[in-house]
Amino acid sequence: MDALRVSLCIVGWIWRNLPVGGRVAEKFRLFVSNQQVAVFDPDVDSPFNEWRPRHVSQGFSWRAKSVSFRVPDGDMCLVEVLQGTDPTTLLGEPRRTIMAPFEVGKGSLTVVGSITEEINISVPNGVKYQLLFDLLPAGVDDDQPYDCAVRLRFVKHDDPVFEICKADDAMDTSLPIDLEAQPAS
Repeated sequence: MDALRVSLCIVGWIWRNLPVGGRVAEKFRLFVSNQQVAVFDPDVDSPFNEWRPRHVSQGFSWRAKSVSFRVPDGDMCLVEVLQGTDPTTLLGEPRRTIMAPFEVGKGSLTVVGSITEEINISVPNGVKYQLLFDLLPAGVDDDQPYDCAVRLRFVKHDDPVFEICKADDAMDTSLPIDLEAQPAS
């Protein structure tokens, strides 16, 4: 019976990690600091952004090759990275949904991280993407609790836009979006 269970676990792992559209879907835990999850080109200097009051109220801070999304207080975040129409494994209704342009540079690596931890992900390079950010509620994954979940979806798009599609009570959507972040010092 143990050999069967091990075989099923291996088959399950292979199935969950099969390339979808030429890549492996990724899900990982991320220790969050300063209430932000950032996506950036690994070659950009000073990849984290300065947060002005408007950035805080709109839920994100953007500049070319670097976008940071605000998440609630808490240390552990479950992050899922998808491309195109990859199926999600995260459950729950998003509290926030934000769209921002993102272009992958020369290499095929992109970084998802916070101040204290960074994870390299593989995204095809030289392509413009509509990056969709969903903030999902706390939960449990593999018997491990997390304070929030983030779904990041990279969708190839020739003319990506900025849009706050869904806002929660901590956000202010009445003002114009501020798209001029500076590198954090």
